[in-house]
Amino acid sequence: MPVVVTVKVDWGAETISEIWQELQRHVEIVLREPGCDDFLFAVDVNNPEVVIATEVYKDYRAHEDHFKTEQWKHFEAVMEKYPPRSIDVTTYEATEIPHALD
Repeated sequence: MPVVVTVKVDWGAETISEIWQELQRHVEIVLREPGCDDFLFAVDVNNPEVVIATEVYKDYRAHEDHFKTEQWKHFEAVMEKYPPRSIDVTTYEATEIPHALD
């Protein structure tokens, strides 16, 4: 069953600006990982201090394997250098259902 992860990271607008290219690079690399079906991020339009990311993995194992990669080790170092003020993570299994307008 697919696993969806939503992450809200409060880095502050200044830090987001500093690490913007690193965030883009992270997404590009993670999207090439086996089992990663989607990964996107954006600055919250209601709060420009916060980045919201959504990740989709084919299953829980693929999600677990993500944390064993060299890219994850690299990104952990980025987070240590630029510690977030807060992080909110929600992980859940998802089943696709028809849209109400379909």
